[in-house]
Amino acid sequence: MNTTTESQTGNADRQRVRSPLWNWSSRLIILAGTIWVIFLLSRDFRSLTEGFQVASYGWLAFTFIAGIAALLFLVPVFQLLLSEHATLRIGYVYAARMLFVAQLLRHLPGRIWGVAYLVVETRPTIPAGAMLRANLDTMIYATSFALLIAATLALGVLVSPVAAGACYAVGTVCMALAIRLNWLGRLVVAMARIIPGRIRSLVDALPTHQPVPWPVVTRVVVSIALSWACYLAIWWSFQLIFPVLEEINIWLLCASYAVAWFVGYISMITPAGLGVREASFFALAGTLTTLPNLAFLAVFVRIWQILTELCVFLLFAFVKPAISADNSAAMTEPKEDTRASEHEFE
Repeated sequence: MNTTTESQTGNADRQRVRSPLWNWSSRLIILAGTIWVIFLLSRDFRSLTEGFQVASYGWLAFTFIAGIAALLFLVPVFQLLLSEHATLRIGYVYAARMLFVAQLLRHLPGRIWGVAYLVVETRPTIPAGAMLRANLDTMIYATSFALLIAATLALGVLVSPVAAGACYAVGTVCMALAIRLNWLGRLVVAMARIIPGRIRSLVDALPTHQPVPWPVVTRVVVSIALSWACYLAIWWSFQLIFPVLEEINIWLLCASYAVAWFVGYISMITPAGLGVREASFFALAGTLTTLPNLAFLAVFVRIWQILTELCVFLLFAFVKPAISADNSAAMTEPKEDTRASEHEFE
């Protein structure tokens, strides 16, 4: 009990004496990310306006609303996983602010700025290993679900709805078991045994110690599924916005883009998969429509995505929720759990 109190006091002291350098560093990273996003928009806007005519601005507005909803549904995934790994109760608003700032920063050249910002911003109270692990989990589960959706859509169009339903059910169960049994944590442990040097010490710092409770597993899987339900509604509405897409199988286009998004996401050579995602989309969907159609859709979806992420960023960017465990109004408070916190043994 004394150890826990000392740990909380130490965290509070570090929060009070945090160097201004950390604060200015995080602000500069956010500013750089915002400027880079504006550059991307200004560069591609002419291509978009010279493209297809919009048939329904109402449905176009719907895509932005549904896109914001899809991003908001992803917040509980990061929130719950971070709560598990940090052994703290993380609030929704706090998790949303961290997640959306990091998402905006991944548009910067290089792929570490989002995670670097999170580690710097939460350094006084959340262990870096827990933050890295929560980001890793969120990334892997989100990208894996994208591949599951792509396979489900392809089977539904090319084989049968029954095959698509079976694929989705099996994939969802496998994901739930992977989260529950902490397969990712086991993989981290295995990697730590074969990776030498400093990288191994970083991997060793990632939490791997406990299975995830079923209520958390259920909420994570349902949140990702709801997010993708929004994205499917968005792709369906594209046919109503751009009449030229009415003759194209929109579900195969969506499946191709989901795979291309995955390839772009895991690529480490460009910011937010810029260029890699588009090239993969052209290769996968080249037989579905003409190259100009694909080029327009790729540019439109990227600009639409950036604008949507910018909207959710602005929703939470100026919110600074407290992170003190002894504040009743805090966004982060001690997690009530029967399991022992790893910090109690330090």
